Amino acid sequence: MSGVRGSTQKRQPPEGDERVSDLGWSVALNDANPDPRVACVVLADVSGSMEGEPIEALERGFAAFTNYLHNESLACKRVEVAVVTFGTVASVLVPMQEARTIAPVQFTARGTTNLAAGIHLSLDILEDRKHAYKVAGLQYYRPWILVLTDGKPNLDGFDDAVARLNAAEAARGVTVFPVGAGPRVDYQQLARLSRQRSPAPLDGLKYEALFEWLSASLSNVSNSSEFARDDQALNTMGDRVPLPSVSGWTSA
Repeated sequence: MSGVRGSTQKRQPPEGDERVSDLGWSVALNDANPDPRVACVVLADVSGSMEGEPIEALERGFAAFTNYLHNESLACKRVEVAVVTFGTVASVLVPMQEARTIAPVQFTARGTTNLAAGIHLSLDILEDRKHAYKVAGLQYYRPWILVLTDGKPNLDGFDDAVARLNAAEAARGVTVFPVGAGPRVDYQQLARLSRQRSPAPLDGLKYEALFEWLSASLSNVSNSSEFARDDQALNTMGDRVPLPSVSGWTSA
């Protein structure tokens, strides 16, 4: 395969786990849960520059995130989470599933910064999940992508990935939050990911505070009535859900 979309790594479902899709992107929808869903992809940089303390802080932050969501009685069944990592390739580390079933995972740093492949894979997962919601007759909130990176993205295919992401955001098909971590972030490129939000610089390695904010934000969304049966209906809704202050984790 060639091109950016070929720079993704297929995740093999755990042996014997028939809930995970053949692509390894998601866990089958829980038919016993009729609640509307808000899907969130954590798109995390695991390139070689993240090795050591940064990747350990990211890992602790995500572990705290799972705990925060487990303690939210409504959000834990309405929020769905996937983790996509990108180094030289993009991979699904955690397939899309209800927040109450996610668990801490180990992140491994290696390779370059193929953010473009990560963007495409994240959007593919969200499009696939929204289709599953529609087939199941479930309503859903506007999905989220939280982008975490500590460097400069590979430029190969980056323009196409940005154009696709910007188009999805403009159609109100996704909410994008870009976050830069560390002194090597290329904020000029990171700023291209969203035309609605400027990238936020992470204060040091405050990943736990960032993920606490993400949990609280998704909880606010899941407690709102901003859901619908398709993107066209969602497009008529504004961003009326109040989000917590970012002052606890950003240096901006």
